[in-house]
Amino acid sequence: MTRIAVEGQAKRTSPAERGTVNLHVAFSGTLRNDVVERVARTHTILVDQAKAHVASGAAEKWDSASVHSYVYDDRVKDSGSGGKQRIRRFRASARLSVTFSDFEVLSTWLADIMDVEGVEIDWLNWTLTDETRKALQAEARVEAAGETVTRAQSYADALGLGPVAPVAIYEAGLRGGNDGGNTPMYAMRAGAMAAPGGGAQVELQPRDIDVEITLSADYEAGPAAQG
Repeated sequence: MTRIAVEGQAKRTSPAERGTVNLHVAFSGTLRNDVVERVARTHTILVDQAKAHVASGAAEKWDSASVHSYVYDDRVKDSGSGGKQRIRRFRASARLSVTFSDFEVLSTWLADIMDVEGVEIDWLNWTLTDETRKALQAEARVEAAGETVTRAQSYADALGLGPVAPVAIYEAGLRGGNDGGNTPMYAMRAGAMAAPGGGAQVELQPRDIDVEITLSADYEAGPAAQG
């Protein structure tokens, strides 16, 4: 029999369902205790707000890292001598991430904290719920597998080999000898734009998220080889 190797792909697209804001609080100064206290105070306020959003149902979860600090030397111009003077400084920071399901509340909260001294917003991450992601993956797998059948049969028909029979199917990266051994079986992509929105909100424009499946499969068709 003749072996036919083919690939099948499928994609499902869905609006983002969760938005995770990742931020950190940081201060620096010449007095270590003062710097750490300022970070801890601001960080505590943000954590309390995150807890309130989770309690109200607007957010799903929050995660925080403890305050840590380090020492560095800063060289500043001496107004008297005109030379450089070394000043010992301390810097402290703490991270916080909050995952929202209510994007309007997320938008309002971002606008509020952007004006808070010491707060830096690092990035926004848009995702789907596990339930939605798994459902879309299941749909895409069926379509991708069906595409491998269609493609294999097209080759078999062109060669006059008759119906194809499946031999093996591989998720991306699992076929032996494939250089893409670490390739995930699906890919998720999302982006966002954020811009000030009149002071009351931050305008969020999360892009739709793509869930992609790639499969490869082997089929056989035609008369069996004579021994």
